[in-house]
Amino acid sequence: MTITDTYNYLMRIRRIEWTIKRLTLEHDELQTCLLPSAIRYDKDVVQTSPEDTLSAITSKVLELEARIRAMNELKADTITELGKAIGQLQNQMEGTVLTAYYIRRMTMEQVSEQIGKSLQHSYRLRKRGVAHLAQLI
Repeated sequence: MTITDTYNYLMRIRRIEWTIKRLTLEHDELQTCLLPSAIRYDKDVVQTSPEDTLSAITSKVLELEARIRAMNELKADTITELGKAIGQLQNQMEGTVLTAYYIRRMTMEQVSEQIGKSLQHSYRLRKRGVAHLAQLI
């Protein structure tokens, strides 16, 4: 596996989280459409189409909930898979940095504080860890 492929492999968790966030925002927006109106100015029916939009919105909300659950399961499986791959590294410090950054989603500043090394050294450990992981996968 190339270095670029390895970075893409490690970034899968973040891409899944971005998708979950986008789906959650869409779900929440649609769910607010299901709430009853707070103010009614008149009794005239505003809707002109004969279709029932409430049931269409409800089915879309349920579909989004199912997709979010599936993405959360995929995220859990991906975390397990990445954890096993990172666990194969010989250098435990590199593994710690990769786990903290890619799985626990810590910033590099937080990672350097956790391992007690400088920020530059933490970046070097991450780079070497990715290179070693590319050789293993």
